[in-house]
Amino acid sequence: MLNCMAVLVFMSVSIVSSGQKTRTFHRGQMIENYHVLPSDTSIKHGTYRLHYKTHLIESGQYHKGKKVGVWIYFNLGNAFEFQYNYDLDSIVRIAGHERQSVLRFESPCLFLGSPLVPYVFLLNKVGYPLDAFEEGISGKVDLYLVISPDGEIVHRYVGSSDHRFLTSAVLKASREFPDEWRWIPERRQNRKVESTYKITIFFDLH
Repeated sequence: MLNCMAVLVFMSVSIVSSGQKTRTFHRGQMIENYHVLPSDTSIKHGTYRLHYKTHLIESGQYHKGKKVGVWIYFNLGNAFEFQYNYDLDSIVRIAGHERQSVLRFESPCLFLGSPLVPYVFLLNKVGYPLDAFEEGISGKVDLYLVISPDGEIVHRYVGSSDHRFLTSAVLKASREFPDEWRWIPERRQNRKVESTYKITIFFDLH
């Protein structure tokens, strides 16, 4: 009863009325839709949207391969998470945050994208570890990522747990995060500081 998800990648290209080309990539249940430069279809240029199944989780604009302006990030059910201004390198708004006006100076550590992206990545990589399945082990694993002021992972560890089959599988999968992923480090008094980001994965045999 292992959950082994194969990643299927394919591409479709169509022409929109402006002469721009639009592409759609399917990576498992993640679906990217974006425009590209007519002169170089490897470069994103224009509107970009990322869906998880039918849920919109990321929306923004590219300009010649670079993210620009304000992007919006969502969780499941199109639940708003936060807005990020790439031109100003600053969080604009966070769901439920009581003091939105100070986010440029004081803000928490976030994944620079929908929080579903690293979560689903781990689920797909880990599945249900065979040793844990055979032992009938259920539980949760808290993965902690130590993020540098530059937004890179400098260290990772798991919270205390008796379920070593689960923790070792999650830790191993986290080492396969794409190199281009970035995190937004915590800001204190308008300074980016080393911070910690937590991802919790639940394993349930029932």
